[in-house]
Amino acid sequence: MSRRSAERATNRPALTGSASALLAVAGLTLAGPVSAVEPPDAHAAGRAVYTKWCAPCHDPGVIHPGTNALTAKYQGVKPGVLLQWTDLQPATVSYVVRHGISVMPQFRKTEISDADLDALAKFLSRNTPAN
Repeated sequence: MSRRSAERATNRPALTGSASALLAVAGLTLAGPVSAVEPPDAHAAGRAVYTKWCAPCHDPGVIHPGTNALTAKYQGVKPGVLLQWTDLQPATVSYVVRHGISVMPQFRKTEISDADLDALAKFLSRNTPAN
């Protein structure tokens, strides 16, 4: 099949050698299907706040003091890992973060902004069924 025949068959203009090479290097193709864009992660901002401020104490494992304390406090009634809780309300998260509880310190607005706290509260309460 000639080059012009190939162009007509695919309804695409033929690319010169250098343009074709550039597309190949970039990993692009004119023939492939368009892939679906993944939906944005609704909890990305809250997860980032958790990772920075909460994970050092509340990630899974007894080496994390917050998890260890919650495991001892709830003795199997609730998991010690906050990420597994199914009854956290956003207002509770916000209150505890701003005021602290037991050995957990309070976090000021200069550490966790109100917007970041809202995102964190939504992230931590994501497993809680809506009322």
